[in-house]
Amino acid sequence: MPKDEANRDYWANNMTASVDKRDLPYKNPEVLEALQKVKERHVGVGQQQKGVQHRRNLAHVCSFFVQGKCNRGSACPYRHDNITEEDLKSMQKGQGRLEDRIKDRFNGVNDPLAKKIIDKIDDFKVPKPPSDVSITTLFIGGVGAETTKESIKEKFEPFGVIQAIRLIPSKQCAFVSFKERISAEKAFEAMYERLYLNGSPKKLKLLWAKSQLDHSQITKKKRDQK
Repeated sequence: MPKDEANRDYWANNMTASVDKRDLPYKNPEVLEALQKVKERHVGVGQQQKGVQHRRNLAHVCSFFVQGKCNRGSACPYRHDNITEEDLKSMQKGQGRLEDRIKDRFNGVNDPLAKKIIDKIDDFKVPKPPSDVSITTLFIGGVGAETTKESIKEKFEPFGVIQAIRLIPSKQCAFVSFKERISAEKAFEAMYERLYLNGSPKKLKLLWAKSQLDHSQITKKKRDQK
């Protein structure tokens, strides 16, 4: 198509007349050559993008199949066919030979995925109780204005006899004192990182309270400063 406006209008009028006469210039060698170039350019890009998209959507190669030990057959969610050199190279990422890495994964040795899962579990391990066995009080942080002593008692009473509940709304915290240390330990293990009150989706903080010795030392220090 001409770039000049006058020539473009002339070309358009001629093409309109050719359409009316059903005499399109598709047999012209120059036109055929231009159409062929357009086809090659667009079809080539489309096929290339389709190929990339196709590879991206493929399932991962079954490492057990590569080792010859996959017994799931058609039920296996991983790929058993169309395995290319590129797929095998991608399985070699990291250290060690492919055969050794597949063997380690099969036997559960040096498995990065298993290590990642275990590390997440370790992050949620319940902290050990304090060495001072006289501590039977738990600290609850982040309590809302709707929290009452009755709701706290209902949550903690199944674990043992409660001696006292101290609610401090101004500091959004509360203290629960059990009669026996074992009751406090059971409550802490059961509700650490899983404490919710009054049906609220907000997770509350649960910690061991400080010992009475620590409180007395802090009180004495404040008195000395005065």
